[in-house]
Amino acid sequence: MMTRLRAWRSEWIVWGLIAAYVAFFGLLTVRQHDAFQTTAFDLGNVDQAVWNTRHGRPFHMTNIEGLTNRLGTHVEPILLPISLLYFVWSDPRALLLLQTIVIALGAWAVFLTGRWKIGKLGIGNFPLVFAVAYLLFPALQSANVFDFHAVALAPTFFLFAFYFLERERWGWYALFAALTMSCKEDMPLSVAMLGLYALVVRRRWRVGLATMAAAGAWFLLAVGVIMPHFDTRGVSPLANRYAYLGDGPLEMAATLITQPGVWLSRLFTAENAVYVLKLLAPVAFLSLLAPQVLMLGLPALLVNLLSSDGFMHQLEGFHYGVTLVPAVFLSAIYGAAWLLRRRPQSRRRPLLLAAALLGCSLFYHWGHGYTPLARDFRGSWPAVTDHHRLGEQIARRIPTEASLAALPRPNPHASQRQWLSMIDCLENGQLAPLHDAEYVWLDVTDGWPLHPNDLKRGVEALLADGYGLAEAEDGWLLLRRGAAEKTLPDAFYDFARAADPRPQYAMRLQFLLDGQPALECLGFDLTYNRQPATYQLTTYWRALRPLPPGLRLYPFYFDDGSGDILEDTTQRPLIAALWYPPERWQPGEIVRAATLPWEVGDTFSVGLGVVRGGDWSAVDRRLPIRVESSDLVVRLFDGDTWARLLHVQNGEPQPEPRTFAPPHPQHPLEADFGGQIRLLGYDLTTNPQPATCNLVFYWQAQQRMTISYTVFVQLLDRAGRVRAQVDSIPQGGGYPTLWWLPGEIVADPIRLELPPGAPPDADRLIVGLYDPLTGQRLIVRETGQDFVPIPWGR
Repeated sequence: MMTRLRAWRSEWIVWGLIAAYVAFFGLLTVRQHDAFQTTAFDLGNVDQAVWNTRHGRPFHMTNIEGLTNRLGTHVEPILLPISLLYFVWSDPRALLLLQTIVIALGAWAVFLTGRWKIGKLGIGNFPLVFAVAYLLFPALQSANVFDFHAVALAPTFFLFAFYFLERERWGWYALFAALTMSCKEDMPLSVAMLGLYALVVRRRWRVGLATMAAAGAWFLLAVGVIMPHFDTRGVSPLANRYAYLGDGPLEMAATLITQPGVWLSRLFTAENAVYVLKLLAPVAFLSLLAPQVLMLGLPALLVNLLSSDGFMHQLEGFHYGVTLVPAVFLSAIYGAAWLLRRRPQSRRRPLLLAAALLGCSLFYHWGHGYTPLARDFRGSWPAVTDHHRLGEQIARRIPTEASLAALPRPNPHASQRQWLSMIDCLENGQLAPLHDAEYVWLDVTDGWPLHPNDLKRGVEALLADGYGLAEAEDGWLLLRRGAAEKTLPDAFYDFARAADPRPQYAMRLQFLLDGQPALECLGFDLTYNRQPATYQLTTYWRALRPLPPGLRLYPFYFDDGSGDILEDTTQRPLIAALWYPPERWQPGEIVRAATLPWEVGDTFSVGLGVVRGGDWSAVDRRLPIRVESSDLVVRLFDGDTWARLLHVQNGEPQPEPRTFAPPHPQHPLEADFGGQIRLLGYDLTTNPQPATCNLVFYWQAQQRMTISYTVFVQLLDRAGRVRAQVDSIPQGGGYPTLWWLPGEIVADPIRLELPPGAPPDADRLIVGLYDPLTGQRLIVRETGQDFVPIPWGR
């Protein structure tokens, strides 16, 4: 009775984990879609094919240039039953939720297999750890969050097929084997390995041979007949990713057999070795203890690693690694069972093994996963803005019967139509492909994969050649063939405006034109994007008066050590400034300008300036900067013509906050240096070996300063002769008084090396400030002297 209760408890835990996974990733993927983070590849493509299938046009899809049927790029019969879902809810989000549910159900198959294989050893809760590790597996989660792909359903079907094969429940085995093959044209290869396993390992030769024959026949039909029939222009992945093997399936097969060197040289590389290590690490390499099961993943491994598409060599970031998941977990289960059978009486071994498996899974997930448990999850939760909600409204206003050409990200929001094209290039000055679409739908704030300049040129060409504005608001453009309106309305530029900005790092940097403030930066955001690892800098601006033409906002990333610019807006311009340049800004309005996301590494600094014209190297053309206020220390260079805003070290921002709170020095003082700087006190310690005096002075700026004062500390004997001295710009030269704001507190550490042999009562310390250009010291108002004595003793 107790054993059964424990079993029920484990089952309910697994179902609870499945429900939690579905809730989290279901919400995440739908949220991604609502935030326009899904694309034509492949949510838009599949949605169009499923929608047309539901309306009596099986697999009809025009979203890939050169194809009119999805069977020309992938053979996925599973889309036929999926299309029935569209009779209930015809929405691409239905595909995302279905994908999440099916992927999560694979944990149940893993648990059942583990319980059947390991439960025999009397370790009832051990299979639960495999279910947890499965749901944490990053390659699985990556496929879940990367749009919709029918092949992402295959791992669950394969896991159930294997389970029913082992339990010899042949009807269920045949069903799930067929479902696995229906997910993609290359999945029959994996099912064929199931047949080989049944033949060699299970000694079920009839089942094995029947499985291999059916899988082989379906693979040859799909790849050799169906795809070539519908792919009349050679655009399928098979034709492109494996073209080095030959021009067709037969020639490719001949190359594999007769010229092994061609593909072996691609297979056995250091990069691929790392790929395999990363694949097995989350299951503590237990898979290696059951090679007879691990071999089930061989076809999927070869499909990925022999491809010339570099994306297929990545376990995370895309969906290609998902087909390897079943073999990894099934072999890990069998490897653990083998290990546990070596010492069946040991109570410690199952606990140690479970801890190792869970530890490896969590550690790898921490580095690569897609939940809050992962290190880089920050910034991964999509924000749905008014801009996105407006885009959804525009999508609903595009007639379903109209032909449409759209950029990749808007594409899946309007893909339920018969004729759809995905705009992905500029040809002869025109956006392409269009195919004379009645409507063209664009989002200028995210024109990927087009360069912003190309997108702008393409829009201008369409407006000059037969298209007019149907809608234009907040960066969205819906063009209609034959529409009369050609001029962009003011509402179109709302995407560049920020009514109530709340920057992550607030400040007021004023840029001077002819000696007077012309515009100011009100702060910035620095956003990290996980996939791929990129940063995006958003700055907030306000025009203080009408601006002349030709001003260029110049945010950039640079190396703090060398000063080399890592990335600027020369090749990747600010979209806001491209469409809404500063000369069009109205005084007082706030403009938001974001850089394109870019890979700049994990250690860099952020700089900012404004230049007249396009040549940043012309220092005399840059606008001088004055720091009016800032929560952070802002460092100015090249005659105050550019500002260092922030440093990022190993992916972590290192803000230097300004301090205005009163300090608590060991030795308080009140000394007013010329009404410009107050000395509020100091800390003092001495070291005998080596003989040094360590001081920290606490200065307070009383006004803005136009001189970079130098601090001096002197050790004087009774005769007033200098025995030791230190002169330095505050904070070791790193924070000149020019940058201080009124009221700011600056802690300034100074180390003075002491001469040996002098009695402590014979020496005295003094501190002061002077202008390094003239040598003129600031006078202390309270005493009329040009220094402050520092009591001390050694």
